[in-house]
Amino acid sequence: MAEKEKKTVDDALDDVATETDAQGLAGVKDALAKATTAMENARTTMKGAYGKARERSAEAAEITKKYLEEAKKHLAEARERSAQLAAKGRKQADALYAGAKDQYETVAAKSREVFGKVRDRVAEVDFKQKGDQVLDYIVTNPGKAVLIALAVGFVVGYATRPRD
Repeated sequence: MAEKEKKTVDDALDDVATETDAQGLAGVKDALAKATTAMENARTTMKGAYGKARERSAEAAEITKKYLEEAKKHLAEARERSAQLAAKGRKQADALYAGAKDQYETVAAKSREVFGKVRDRVAEVDFKQKGDQVLDYIVTNPGKAVLIALAVGFVVGYATRPRD
């Protein structure tokens, strides 16, 4: 079986950013720009109608209504594109979560295996025999044993002394 290339989190985020820039954000920005333009046209029309005759105001109101409907359409488009971007981001986050979960499970299994091996090796050690070997060494090499004890005492004392 061919092994699937694993992406790092940074690679996955770069992929999402590239995909988002290319497809989503441009569409959202475009739709919002169109909505802003339509709203600006409606505002300009209403300002132009201010103070004019009643029939002219009705005409301006109709034109304003048309611009507001256009703005509504563009805002709906922006909302839809934003939802698509959110769905893509959610999908990518789910994929990253699944990858992290798989890695965690692999590490956990490996840790359990190593812990089992260490536990078995510790169980195999005969501490009574090791203790007897240490005593025999001390009896045969008393000078070295005293120097080793002094060195170990110095290291333990140095490591545990209070620091200011």
